[in-house]
Amino acid sequence: MILDFTLALNALIWFATLILPLYGLITGYKLRRDLMMRASLLIVCLVVALLTLEVTLNVTATPLEREELSVLKGYRSWLFFGTSGSLALGWALFVMGKGLRGRK
Repeated sequence: MILDFTLALNALIWFATLILPLYGLITGYKLRRDLMMRASLLIVCLVVALLTLEVTLNVTATPLEREELSVLKGYRSWLFFGTSGSLALGWALFVMGKGLRGRK
């Protein structure tokens, strides 16, 4: 049950990571820094929750779940680089959106 929840949380993080740069451009254009800050903090909190669940699974996983857990651990480096890159790109597009708004 915890493994299924962890895999679903991993999918949710990837979905949010893919949407964040576009969201940064939109919030920058609308001058809503508070919303961009909340979205960034939400992604960081989801990543921390995922890591916490992985630690829990390391302790409680059955031998059958260990194989699926090793696949999940294989995504860890991609997760860190993907989320950090998405956050950086999202904030860069936020600044670009603010610049576009200023030219208008």
